[in-house]
Amino acid sequence: MTASSEHSGNPPLSKVAVLINIFAAPREALQELKLHPSIWFPLLLIIFCNGLILAWYFSIVDFEWYIDDVLSTANIAEENLEEARENFESMSRNTMMGFSLLGSVVGLSAIFLVQAVYLSLVAALRGDRFKFRHWFSLVCWASAPILLSVIGMAVTILLSPNGQLSAYDLDPLTLRNLGMATDNATLQSLYNSISLAMIWSVVIILLGYRQWLETSWPRASVTVLAPYLIIVGVWAFLAFS
Repeated sequence: MTASSEHSGNPPLSKVAVLINIFAAPREALQELKLHPSIWFPLLLIIFCNGLILAWYFSIVDFEWYIDDVLSTANIAEENLEEARENFESMSRNTMMGFSLLGSVVGLSAIFLVQAVYLSLVAALRGDRFKFRHWFSLVCWASAPILLSVIGMAVTILLSPNGQLSAYDLDPLTLRNLGMATDNATLQSLYNSISLAMIWSVVIILLGYRQWLETSWPRASVTVLAPYLIIVGVWAFLAFS
């Protein structure tokens, strides 16, 4: 049995209960967030867990092998390859870890912010009562499936005792690691960027948008999915052009 607040006068659920409901009973979790939007717990939890797994990865990876792997997959001209190698080797393991952690914090925060701003603008144009705080809360909580990717990455690290683990192989839930491999470099980068956790998150956002605004599935789908479909469409166009 899951708990939910049916009336705005009820006290909010604990953050752990909301997190459980995001996976087990998303409609009840979304109703709770409609009444009691919250941001910091999911945002900090996701950033912390993602940062922790990146720190672990860089602490165990064979750094010389890592540099070779990065250069082998990078689109760098042959004449610039040695200079690129020298630039990489000039950075310590801790420096590389620091850049990755900073990129993770800034990247995740920026992605969540852009999604929330988009939903806020759409809601404002429609005259809906939900403001930025609600949409930012929805986006942060809907990203909880990222935690499943983190668990998957931990398992991957544990199964790679020699430290020769590519960053592209780290998340077992990406489309590439689920078997969608291709020789097309642009398309391969798309498969590396999309994961089941990301798709799950978008579905939760779609559910929240439809539930909160009490709109139809087609209208909610067009509104929520449009930015993602445009990005994927442009990426696919570049891959085949």
